[in-house]
Amino acid sequence: MRGRLTRRELLRAGALAALAAACGSRREPEQSPPDEILAFHRESPVFDLHIDTLLWTRLMGYDLGERHTPLLPRAAFGGHMDLPRAAEAGLDGAVLGIVVNPQEVRPELMFPLRALARIESERGFEQTLSQLDLMRRTAERLSGAMRLALSGSELRAAIADGRFAALAGLEGAHGIEDELDNVRVAHRQGLRMLGLVHFQSSAAAHPMTAPDFDDQGLTPFGFDLLAEMESLGMVVDLAHVNRRGVDDALAAMKRPFVVSHTACRAVHDMARNLDDDQIRRVADRGGVVGIAMGRWFLGRPGLDSYLDHVDHAMRVGGTEAVALGSDWDGAITPVEGLEDVGGLPYVTWGLLERGWSTDAVRKVLGENALRVITEVCG
Repeated sequence: MRGRLTRRELLRAGALAALAAACGSRREPEQSPPDEILAFHRESPVFDLHIDTLLWTRLMGYDLGERHTPLLPRAAFGGHMDLPRAAEAGLDGAVLGIVVNPQEVRPELMFPLRALARIESERGFEQTLSQLDLMRRTAERLSGAMRLALSGSELRAAIADGRFAALAGLEGAHGIEDELDNVRVAHRQGLRMLGLVHFQSSAAAHPMTAPDFDDQGLTPFGFDLLAEMESLGMVVDLAHVNRRGVDDALAAMKRPFVVSHTACRAVHDMARNLDDDQIRRVADRGGVVGIAMGRWFLGRPGLDSYLDHVDHAMRVGGTEAVALGSDWDGAITPVEGLEDVGGLPYVTWGLLERGWSTDAVRKVLGENALRVITEVCG
């Protein structure tokens, strides 16, 4: 019999104990979408720009191929997506986020990520490569239901084949440290989207959640990184980047890009959301804004709050500039009605009821995201 549990085992045991002690939280909807809404939803490509489920695979052995239920009160933190529920809800694919511990923890890093960096020994570029390997092994094990794609055309082929279409996206340039060679290696290993920063400053940029850096834009390495990513055919993600950094990136980039998970500051004023001028500038450059589903982003509870943000972004930036960017499984507490992927048909129904055309809604559900990925990655 072994003696001490490893840190990973302790983390997993504690999380499982919390889950076991909690009650189920998904509220049953009062009315199901009409058959014609469900038919339209299912025939539309539905693609999410940011889901963090593989973080829980790494920490707890969460199996994407098995059905789960969000058990913590209000569906907090995780349990939001798996392949069986995605298939039922008509979610055809997503950018699966790679969360990496920084080599050096800085004061601005939020507490949960500080705790994670203390628990885990892996960090930086080494952890990026190990998570790309985890994603690849997961896709191979679940090959009948999932495909890890390297381009927009491969995403569309997987969707047409009835398999969940996954793209690898890294949250924060600290995951490639300060070496362009690391970006090239990660690209060869399957990385296709990269955010310049997460919750602490990287060698490339500074986060919008740390006011001390408001007057600092991209670093020289940040500009070099943008150029290298565009040369390689990688999607730039400006989520988390502060305003000066966004300005610098817009001036430097030549290809479309995404802000994978955010919302509208005009609807709810918080640091992670974009103001109307930023949304217009993203749209003018052919970019796409993914609207997140956490209460922190949206402000008010309920599905209508999410629809308010999507509706506002479409009116400000146009119907080709908005996408889904749920941030499910990213330690968020989703609004009611979107506790897991099963809420997606209600997003479709809600947007159509608000008077948006089927063409506009189809773009938001997935076409806009797939367009940008295809234009950049092929």
